[in-house]
Amino acid sequence: MRWLHTVLLLATAVSATLNLKQYKSSFSQKQYSNPEDAIPQNVVSKAQGEPRFLTDKTRKFVVNGTKIPEVDFDVGESYAGLLNIDKNNDTAGKLYFWFFPSESQAADKEILIWLTGGPGCSSTGELLSENGPMLWQPGMFKPIRNKWSWHRITNVVWIDQPVGTGFSQGTPNAKDEFDVARQFLGFWRNFIDTFAMQGYKIYVTGSSYSGMYCPYIASAMVDSNDKNYFNIAGMQIFDGVYSVDSIGEEIPVASFVDRWDHVLAFNDSFRKTVKDADEKCGYKDYMSKYLVYPPVGLQPGTPPGVDADGNIKPECDLWSMVLNAATEITPCFSVYTVTNLCPLKYDPLGFSDGTMYRPKGAGPVYFNREDVKRAINAPVDKEWVFCTDTPVFFNGTDNSIKEGPGSQPVLPNVIDKTRNVILAHGTKDFVLIDDGTLLSIQNLTWGGQLGFQSKPTAPLYVPYHNNNNPETLAGAGVMGTVHSERGLTYIAVSTAGHFLAQDAPAVAFRSVEVLVGRRDGFESTNTSFTIEGNATMPTGEVGNGTVVMFPQSMDPQCGQLTGAEPKRSNGIKSWLVDGQLIFASAMMAILVVFMGS
Repeated sequence: MRWLHTVLLLATAVSATLNLKQYKSSFSQKQYSNPEDAIPQNVVSKAQGEPRFLTDKTRKFVVNGTKIPEVDFDVGESYAGLLNIDKNNDTAGKLYFWFFPSESQAADKEILIWLTGGPGCSSTGELLSENGPMLWQPGMFKPIRNKWSWHRITNVVWIDQPVGTGFSQGTPNAKDEFDVARQFLGFWRNFIDTFAMQGYKIYVTGSSYSGMYCPYIASAMVDSNDKNYFNIAGMQIFDGVYSVDSIGEEIPVASFVDRWDHVLAFNDSFRKTVKDADEKCGYKDYMSKYLVYPPVGLQPGTPPGVDADGNIKPECDLWSMVLNAATEITPCFSVYTVTNLCPLKYDPLGFSDGTMYRPKGAGPVYFNREDVKRAINAPVDKEWVFCTDTPVFFNGTDNSIKEGPGSQPVLPNVIDKTRNVILAHGTKDFVLIDDGTLLSIQNLTWGGQLGFQSKPTAPLYVPYHNNNNPETLAGAGVMGTVHSERGLTYIAVSTAGHFLAQDAPAVAFRSVEVLVGRRDGFESTNTSFTIEGNATMPTGEVGNGTVVMFPQSMDPQCGQLTGAEPKRSNGIKSWLVDGQLIFASAMMAILVVFMGS
């Protein structure tokens, strides 16, 4: 009778599939037989026509988009090379850039700057691993065309800075972020003159330690009162550092451990060790007092858990305690994305989640190949590393972070003057914890008020889209929580770690669309991506955001973290989930029957 059981199970699977299609059709994305069909007429690539920025001044920077090693497609018009930080001093230092004009006709007189953090990590590396026209991420066989490249929205330039980073040249002499900003503005003036971009709107973006770089650079642009060269229009930072180390790395650790308990899987004794240290070091009380909405007041200048020199006390170094314990349980534990597992992936850029793992016979790191350097106008004699061990600050110290208080003195200036700042954070990031970003926000005064006045709960919605290329798959629907007040938007992304644009490329893409004004916000379910046709969107409410902000509480009945009472959807998504579960269960049952035959 096994055949009868099989027939019944197949019928169940077919029925479930039909139900799934019936309910999914009301909101799923349009399917395209050809990925290029997803591009509306106003986003036709200009690479097919005359170069937009080719002049006598720019000719020496031209990159042949068909001759980049290992890349088997034309990346289009681009320019790369070195420019001085001081027009009148050729020995002061040079920064390396790679500039891609936009494919979009809507990108008129605007340019977006991308700066990787570190300090000392290369923006050129993240062009290839996160948000550039071609992708070669860890585990990929070869470079691919990136559907989610930011140059599909606007003109983008990736810059290795400060001096000493990536392909940049010179002796690092910056003592603080004011020096970094001054040197960058010198370079930028030369860049604007070279590419005749006077008056262009400028969007400064970056990640990680760029939480220091970007605000100081953007604030310096604001204060210059020179819209010809420094017409700053907005800023966006992913997983940034904005304050002293303990705010982003120590004080929120216990909360992070609670939230990711099901992943970290610590035993009871270690959980107690973390809890006891959290209380004794004053972290628990600090979180309870200052991570509230609205804030109770400014946070003290000296955070808990530090000695007289501002260093973390050994007994209060919860971050290192958790890292050591997590690595014992999961040898490939990644502070960048805590859900990562073994094995380590081959990384053509040699970073491999910070382990610098290189399998035997892998050959040189991609950007260290001489043929690659020549193809992209990089200095052949410069050894490229994703993140340098050589200090990029004078004496190895950035006084703006060491002496504090990070970028908090200049952030309000950028928010108030542009009314267009986005700070995003992946919740899987243990390098810099998302609650630390919120603590920093609650210690900022902008728009006449201190911090956010209400707790973030709104859904971070990402449009459904064509997902028929397995190499550029990206999520859709509610993918986190978003909140905006007085020109500052905060995004918490549930599916991302430290490298947000790599882990959640569609979220990052949407964020750029909002930053440059192509879309109005993150909550609407009625607008598609600018690079796609009219995909069908869901109707009805989508509920609250999927990242619950501190303080969370435990539901005594189901043992899950809870926050604000979630709104119920109109049933569409629950039908989809039920359909998926029914289908999966039926197929599993079929497999069991056949295995037993």
